[in-house]
Amino acid sequence: MTSIEDVRTLIERGYYEEALEKIIELEEFLDKLDALRDLVSHIVQHKGPVEWIPDLIEDMEYISKRLKGHEDKAVGYGITASTLALAGYHSDAAEFFEKALREAKKIKDPVGKGEVLANIAYELAVAGYPEESLGIFDTAFDSVINAETNYRIKVEGVLRIGELMEKAGDTLPSKNAIKFYSMAFDIFDKLHVNQRAALVEKKMKLATTVYDVGLPQIRKALLEGRHHYTLALLEKIYDGTPLLIGALEIALWMKRVNNPEYVDVVEYAFEKCRNPRFTKANLQKIAKLLTDLGKLDMALEFAKRIEEPMSRSEAIRGIVLELAGLERFTEAKKIAELIPDPRIREQTMEEITAIEGGGR
Repeated sequence: MTSIEDVRTLIERGYYEEALEKIIELEEFLDKLDALRDLVSHIVQHKGPVEWIPDLIEDMEYISKRLKGHEDKAVGYGITASTLALAGYHSDAAEFFEKALREAKKIKDPVGKGEVLANIAYELAVAGYPEESLGIFDTAFDSVINAETNYRIKVEGVLRIGELMEKAGDTLPSKNAIKFYSMAFDIFDKLHVNQRAALVEKKMKLATTVYDVGLPQIRKALLEGRHHYTLALLEKIYDGTPLLIGALEIALWMKRVNNPEYVDVVEYAFEKCRNPRFTKANLQKIAKLLTDLGKLDMALEFAKRIEEPMSRSEAIRGIVLELAGLERFTEAKKIAELIPDPRIREQTMEEITAIEGGGR
């Protein structure tokens, strides 16, 4: 019997015709919709046969209308809506999301309603509407928490919402993923699901570290420890200054997970960077990354290039405090003199003295 995982394997390998044949064999309508959404998404991302998309979406609309029960209809409309959005049909996507929410409101069981709303929220995230997704997740959570039912059923409902929040975070760039991971972590932590909480916390730290280039596929590869593959992926997607920053972010993550090869990645970052264009923002970012990586001489060179005095002061201050932490006090004091803002310079000197005194 064909499973949805069989179909996904074919899609990932680009065997679209074979995947479509297997989708027809799937017994569950929701599995068919899930598989068709994956197929459309892969075609869009990998420039496959885009002429297939209208027919695939038409099939999805037909299937979703045949679903029975408010729960299945709501989930089916949500999957169809996210697929429409991924294909660029945003007006039609909005219409199907409205249909999904209308069906969800008809569900009488508040826990069941909450879980279905969380599914719709996940689809909104997949579709690229993170703010709307967070709002629906909040509504889903309230529905479950306020349900007049026994504690175990509530906990199961809340955990399901947490799982979908985490899954939503996995589909988003770092800047949007962090909020989803934070909310999921709170759920797992408070319910003492310790292993799940630890994994989500690691994902959150990864998204925070690899922030500028934290696409889902890059974070997934890093989480799996495939650092060389990640760098190849990075080079395929980015060039210039974004490539430099991205490689430094990856190096910093490797340092934080105790992979000594991070030193080589710092060298790689500068070797691969062609025709960089430096702005105030990316000079600050590079100086901060190099500081965190312990490359303090290099960090100082970039910090000195920041024209705006307050930003230059903060960048140099970070380097100075790192030097003080390494007990390189003479060097720290000398570099602190380069801080242009007198208030920050004075405060930094006091901090050096405090660190020096505390070590005696």
